[in-house]
Amino acid sequence: MYEKFTYEELVKQLSPANEDEDEETSNNQLTQRNFIEKRRLAMKKILISFTLLAFLLGTAICFAESGIPNLVGTWTVQAEGGVILKGAAHGAKTHHRGEFSALKAEWVVTKQQGRVLHGLFKSPRATEKFVAVIAEDNKSLYQADEDGFLEGQISSNDKINIIYRHSTSKDTVVAVGTLTRKK
Repeated sequence: MYEKFTYEELVKQLSPANEDEDEETSNNQLTQRNFIEKRRLAMKKILISFTLLAFLLGTAICFAESGIPNLVGTWTVQAEGGVILKGAAHGAKTHHRGEFSALKAEWVVTKQQGRVLHGLFKSPRATEKFVAVIAEDNKSLYQADEDGFLEGQISSNDKINIIYRHSTSKDTVVAVGTLTRKK
């Protein structure tokens, strides 16, 4: 039913009978090779394009999901604290007065670059500069001002719970409070 052929016999039977056909076959083979090569290069370009696109989208998503809160703006401060006087007068930058103290003030973040903040703390008694950082957890805040330190927990986009303390040659202060973003 089926005839058996060796590979050589099969190639001989399928080979063109004359040189014109050989040349035409050779041209067809070149055209096929060119087509295959062009197709391979096109597929390579598509693969590279998709890889680059995936990388760029992945990078954008990583930056978008960094979650660093933007704290630029003006925040109202409500705090209560205690003061120990070490002499006759408070320090020039001491915002709290009296043994027990309530304070209303403003915390103004003027610049933010990534996790680093710069700003001003303004109360009726003084204005002082501060620098602060947002920790890797995007919830903890650490600040140093001209004479003290503040630690905070960012509880929402508009609220930060804080603890402040300083100790100078004139006085020592510790306070607890809340920063609320002004709308």
